Amino acid sequence: MSKKSKKGFPNSTADAFHVDGDAKIVKATIEHAGYLQHRLRPSDVRECMIHASTPWRALHAPLRYKGAYTWTGLWKNEPVCMFGVVPFMETDDFAGATIWMLGSDVIDGNIRPFLRNSKLMCDWIAERYDLIENVVPIDHNKTLKWLDWLGFAFGEEATIVNGYSCVRFVRCDEAIEVRFQ
Repeated sequence: MSKKSKKGFPNSTADAFHVDGDAKIVKATIEHAGYLQHRLRPSDVRECMIHASTPWRALHAPLRYKGAYTWTGLWKNEPVCMFGVVPFMETDDFAGATIWMLGSDVIDGNIRPFLRNSKLMCDWIAERYDLIENVVPIDHNKTLKWLDWLGFAFGEEATIVNGYSCVRFVRCDEAIEVRFQ
């Protein structure tokens, strides 16, 4: 992750990656994962289940992956989401990563700061990778709408994950996009 952001993001401090009023983005910890594992939205718990995982495993595992970046979104110092990227390919001329996010219902009660900061963060991450991707259950309409707003493109056919229909979402560097057209 070496490219510089063009938007003045992040607004870093000594203890936070980004600060925006009552919203902060900080490096994730096992304490954040332990707190959030019992507070995830039902749709996020369902996603964990679809991927044959538990909330505990889904939140703790990225903290151990070599090369992964994992952050926690705080609202008034309460962990409300964890998110990050786990690289799946890095060569001299290509960097690809799986992007993910799991959160609590507190996000829905503070949607404007969440949307603003998720857009800035996603743009910042996308500047550092040629391709970021993942899958989401095809019936998670709210998530699909948010991902579309963040600039992701969607696969045309369903991807089956453990018997559940999901859709692949992808955001890639313009040069990569041209190569695949």
